[in-house]
Amino acid sequence: MTYGEARALLDRLPRFEVKPGLERVERLLCAVGLPQKTFPAIHVAGTNGKGSVVAMFDAVLRAAGYRVGRYTSPEVVDFRDRITINGRWLSEHEWAAGIRRLAPAITSAQDVPAHFEAITALAFDAFSRTGVEIAVVEVGLGGRFDATSVVQPVLTVLTNVALDHTAILGSTEEEIAREKVGIARQGVPLLTGPLSESVARVADEECRRVGAERVRGDRLDLRLLDDEEERVLYEVEVSDLPRRFRLRLLGDYQRENVALVLEGIRILRERGIRIPNEAIVQGLADVEWPGRFEVVRRDPTVILDGAHNLAGARALAAQVVRLVPDRSKRRLVLGILGDKDVDGMAACFAPAFGEVIAVTSRNPRALPAEALADIVRPFGTPTSWYDSIEDALRDRLPTAGRDELWVIGGSLSVAGEARRILEMLG
Repeated sequence: MTYGEARALLDRLPRFEVKPGLERVERLLCAVGLPQKTFPAIHVAGTNGKGSVVAMFDAVLRAAGYRVGRYTSPEVVDFRDRITINGRWLSEHEWAAGIRRLAPAITSAQDVPAHFEAITALAFDAFSRTGVEIAVVEVGLGGRFDATSVVQPVLTVLTNVALDHTAILGSTEEEIAREKVGIARQGVPLLTGPLSESVARVADEECRRVGAERVRGDRLDLRLLDDEEERVLYEVEVSDLPRRFRLRLLGDYQRENVALVLEGIRILRERGIRIPNEAIVQGLADVEWPGRFEVVRRDPTVILDGAHNLAGARALAAQVVRLVPDRSKRRLVLGILGDKDVDGMAACFAPAFGEVIAVTSRNPRALPAEALADIVRPFGTPTSWYDSIEDALRDRLPTAGRDELWVIGGSLSVAGEARRILEMLG
């Protein structure tokens, strides 16, 4: 089987259909020897910040000398970037070999596995076969019945809870929280970021039910000392952590994420995982996470951010207003998926930018740019639209002023597609 044939097999599987239950992924994993039982995992759920938290844990653990597997979704740079081992994507040959091993179980099933379930099984099989010592795994959707919930966690993490995927997870934060805290396991600490009182009660109830301890990860006092172009400098006064460290991930919202990771490191140390302070400093200084307030150009400054829900839009809008006080210098290239809170995101973004340029990404769920522009325009912000991200960037970016700030986002698919286009344009 070639990589192209493997991708063709995966593409025949349901990609956007939600199939509750773990039976299908368990059957796939059984067919390849239950690889998920051969390594401990850090399992990360939440509405926003999951990917950044996963990336930070991955970088710090690798700096500490561990062989680390990382599993995230969706892809941003390339389809293969979902699965890494020690920072390296699986090769096309490894993808093909993994799907070949799973193919009999995929094709013979009466209840066909979902696209995400097959890739999850591939990831865990690859981790086991290559001797991964610890995996950092991002939940795909929800938590309780997500395919990743078959892992053997040494730590579970809930970054936060906000309204997103309401048609699937529930219409209130409390309903959504019940699904996300379903990753809690007996005897395994559940580390939580900032939660509302009602969501915290849901988390506490689930922890009592399964026999897990909830640990708050929002109590560290992190102070921002310096906001540099490439890294930010933080200080924390806790005896068992480095007093100062630089973080390569920009954006004010990363303060909550890195505080969560630092508290998680303290828990991992208590559970016998050796992580020296030097590894924390090195890992956080080197961590990369494409598409999350990623500065890809200067003069003008171009930032990619996959803010894809209302909470993410608020955080991004606040950040750009702080960075560039002059609204007329701020431009937004915006694409949103049609099943998101488009009205809410538009209401949040429009006042923060001097112009909004609506685009349509290649994602089949993308809202057409003309329809998006019609939603944004009543908020009073000058708005135009293009049928594609490439057309917008080719037409508008060459005329941008050197002192302008351009943000491209609204979904991870927009950020990923724009990243590839900008590399092509040079």
